[in-house]
Amino acid sequence: MNKTALYIPRPGTTSLMVQHGYVDALRELGWKVYVINPQNKLNCEKLIVEYGVNLIMTSSRYGIRQLPIDIINKNNVVVFVNILPLNSQRISIDNQYELAHIDEPNILKKINLLVTHTNIEPHLWDSYMDIWLKNCINIQHIPWAGNLIKAVPFSYIPIVDVAMVANFGHRQDIMRQLIEPLFKRLDLLGYSYHAFGDDIWHMAGLKYNGSLGTNIDKLADIYSTAIICPNVHTKKQIELQAFINERSFTILLCGGIQISDNLLAKKYFKEHCFVSTSTTNYIQQITAWLNNPQDRFDRIRNSIEYIANYHTYFNRLINLFQQINMNNYSKLIEDYKHKLITRYCWEIDCRINASQRNIVYEHETF
Repeated sequence: MNKTALYIPRPGTTSLMVQHGYVDALRELGWKVYVINPQNKLNCEKLIVEYGVNLIMTSSRYGIRQLPIDIINKNNVVVFVNILPLNSQRISIDNQYELAHIDEPNILKKINLLVTHTNIEPHLWDSYMDIWLKNCINIQHIPWAGNLIKAVPFSYIPIVDVAMVANFGHRQDIMRQLIEPLFKRLDLLGYSYHAFGDDIWHMAGLKYNGSLGTNIDKLADIYSTAIICPNVHTKKQIELQAFINERSFTILLCGGIQISDNLLAKKYFKEHCFVSTSTTNYIQQITAWLNNPQDRFDRIRNSIEYIANYHTYFNRLINLFQQINMNNYSKLIEDYKHKLITRYCWEIDCRINASQRNIVYEHETF
């Protein structure tokens, strides 16, 4: 099987993390992966014809209209498309830039080997995806996941009480109602914290460490060296139970102890994540854990193992390939994933054991 893929990304930090997750997983599996600008149609054709691309991963709005469909079908290229909401009411989960173009169903119906998927929970499809459904587009529910390749921190020894990475330009109500009271309370009680994100932190009068930008490789060390890591969603994501954000998986896989404001976290993570939907209880749970972080290292081990087994981009690729009846290749990914997880969990366990003894882990095998 020729393993050459093309990834056409969307803009935005979340999309960048998803891109890295899929691209890193494919490259670990031996794929040659090209990442190109969604407007660069000519290069897309060239990559298929001259370089043998046989898998394209793209998304609504930014990477569909440019697809050379005749070339794709002639060369039996598989296309995975992450679709956005498209409905008769023109409503979106968060903003109007998160809506698909009206002509996308007709474009995608022309592709022979196609999987359309979304991270939006199925109970919302009748309202938010009804035009897709009316066009007989078969939608698969593929949630975000954790990037196993970038989830190996240097240490799990705490250097700070609380760590959070979040932008609030699109959710300033969450900053006012929850984050500002939380971090001012932490300041008052003398707890230390690291905060990374946009300048809304500064506008709220909170100390923060600036933006990570595209440097997502630092996330593992940020989360693993904090005693607890708050995670928040937008108001509509919570009210609609729309989806779990990408950071939810990342925090746990990197060894962070997570508290979420989204009840869906219980569905996905069970006992591996604290959950609270009220400001008072959210703050109380954080301070209670900071005062008594019982069995922190055991909790980290169990959470990492759980996410590594069920919620990585390897798992998502297995599901995607199964949708086009590539079951033999899905089985190969499954077998490789099990070997990788065994090696990964062994490595993580060594690092946690070193951290428990407060020594530096000097061997790197993953």
